[in-house]
Amino acid sequence: MAKLAAIGLVLVVAGASPRVVARIQTGASPGGAVSAFGAVWVANDGAGTVVRIDPGTNRVTRGVKLRPGLFSVARGFGAVWAVNYKRDSLTRVDPASGRTRSVRVGASPFDVLCAFGRVWVTSWEAGLLTELEPRTLRVVRRIEVGPRPTGLRATAGAVWVGFGRNATSIARVDPATSNFRRVQVGTRAPSWFVAGTRDLWLQVADNRLIRVDPKTRIVTARLSVGRTLAQGSLAPDGTIWIPDKEANRVYRVDPAKARVVDSFDAGPGAFLALSAFGSMWVASYAGDDLWRFAA
Repeated sequence: MAKLAAIGLVLVVAGASPRVVARIQTGASPGGAVSAFGAVWVANDGAGTVVRIDPGTNRVTRGVKLRPGLFSVARGFGAVWAVNYKRDSLTRVDPASGRTRSVRVGASPFDVLCAFGRVWVTSWEAGLLTELEPRTLRVVRRIEVGPRPTGLRATAGAVWVGFGRNATSIARVDPATSNFRRVQVGTRAPSWFVAGTRDLWLQVADNRLIRVDPKTRIVTARLSVGRTLAQGSLAPDGTIWIPDKEANRVYRVDPAKARVVDSFDAGPGAFLALSAFGSMWVASYAGDDLWRFAA
């Protein structure tokens, strides 16, 4: 088993779709979600709330009222962090008290990441990667990475930045110096990074996935799937779950063979997949709930 785990174990029974064990109403347009402090936290764009879900009961146990426009969330430094693209802000949520503190960042913040002792935020309209000190919320640096920065990932000693629209590259940012280098991937809009994978897997050009080796910075696999893909995650069985917000489905991909294993129905506007508490969770951005699947 140790040898199998080292190369990535994929156990999917043909024709056996994952079972839905709960559909949890969170508020209008759930988008970002993260596992933190013994719970699943969801940012609801339309409702303007961050809610806490108890994985033991599948119930919302806390709601923090902010403003509509909430999008991505992250965990780190004793808090849950959420960006608001309508308010150009980053908010720190205390998981115990629900108290919040906000700071303005660049125009139209897109994603947030906690890594290397800092909080990092991409700003779509401003073309910035903003680095903040997590305790004081002081802006340490504003790095001009280029137009339309999107998703974030930390791996191989660097912060990686995706880009939208007509971009055909991602950026590798040195967290110590803020120096960055563009890495060409040969396909437009390499936007979202799949969570939890060893290599960098990205959603590109609406309906494609690519794999990039973070050490050699070379694209090692490409495949086309679905219609309009969103934020994926590595599942406990070793497959990658990729939601398709246009088709209301999730595709399972074998990362070792770079091929689609199967697909199944999810909620309206299936947008984000999260691996947490032995399950897979999928947010319904065009709806108001989070679907929990037995992984």
